[in-house]
Amino acid sequence: MDFLTGHLKADFNALRLAASLAALAILYPIGLSIYRLTFDPLAKFPGPKIAAVTSWYEFYYDWWCEGQYIFEIEKMHKIYGPIVRVNPEELSIHDPAAYNEIYVTESKRRTENYHHFCKGIDLDGSHVLTVDHDLHRKRRKPLEPFFSRLGVLRLEPIIIQLVEKFVARLEALKGSNTIIRLDHAFSALSGDVVGKLCCEDKEDFLDSPEFASWLYDLLHIGITSIPLLTGFPLLIQIATKIPENIIFWAFPRGQSIKNLKQMALKHIVEAKHNKLETDKKGTRVGDGTSLFRYIVNSDMPESERSDERLAKEAQVLLGAGTATTARTMGFISYFILTNPSIRSRLEKELEEPMSRYPKVVPTWAELEKSADITSSH
Repeated sequence: MDFLTGHLKADFNALRLAASLAALAILYPIGLSIYRLTFDPLAKFPGPKIAAVTSWYEFYYDWWCEGQYIFEIEKMHKIYGPIVRVNPEELSIHDPAAYNEIYVTESKRRTENYHHFCKGIDLDGSHVLTVDHDLHRKRRKPLEPFFSRLGVLRLEPIIIQLVEKFVARLEALKGSNTIIRLDHAFSALSGDVVGKLCCEDKEDFLDSPEFASWLYDLLHIGITSIPLLTGFPLLIQIATKIPENIIFWAFPRGQSIKNLKQMALKHIVEAKHNKLETDKKGTRVGDGTSLFRYIVNSDMPESERSDERLAKEAQVLLGAGTATTARTMGFISYFILTNPSIRSRLEKELEEPMSRYPKVVPTWAELEKSADITSSH
């Protein structure tokens, strides 16, 4: 009898636990929805109720509809006005006058990075994904000299050399009936520029017969996967537990990601070794041309100069710097080629600075005098 009573009690407890979990599974989303629609600080802002209740609405458009949420937001503004709640945690503001109120200097308002942007990408530790204001500033500051106007002008000889190489590749294919995908070609060019900036001894994408088309594909897959990774941040953690040979079998291009990371790590380790040797000899090492050689020799705290963190920083710069620049050059080329009036006006403006090319390559200081070039940047 005691045996039977014990079994019944165990079954009852299990049933009660199951019922409690079921009730929690039902009541939690209901309670969360009520909070987001009624008590949340953003509840007073207009927008679709479904967008206010769940991020899956945004996920549907960005993942299943391949990045269409930006156009859905455009429709929302036409319905709800200049300020729209687009997900439980975000507002979209369609008012240029608000720009200077939102993006302000530290003296006016200290801001933190948006934590959701960090989830699932496996680049935690890079400056662009750092949430804390002070830590972000500490990580970003050593990069600033390289991205200032003076820093870019200092790199002009390297950029000119790579642009001439790019032009030579196109000239060599003239008359061959070869189809050139400019998105691939521009990715190779921008990848080489950013690569030389970060790591002096990287491979040259412009030397690839297909303009390193794998690089474009890799970046495209990475960017289009961001909604999936942020929607399911555990995916990347699961992937790190899977043996590499299985990952590369299922996703061969994953080897390219590893190669880029190893290239960055190799350069960082070499830069640190060179600094250690010069410190021992009591001499000062030159800053070199690469960003990471500069960082290694900067006053950045030692805690921020770990190989792994700097490698992630390199991946961000290589990926973001290549993709954004290549896409911009692609758009500019398209609009120049499809608008005869813009093309003829630009050709006329460039007649004088380009008159001695290729014997004499015009400097950026000369080229930026063109009204069309200045307005494009």
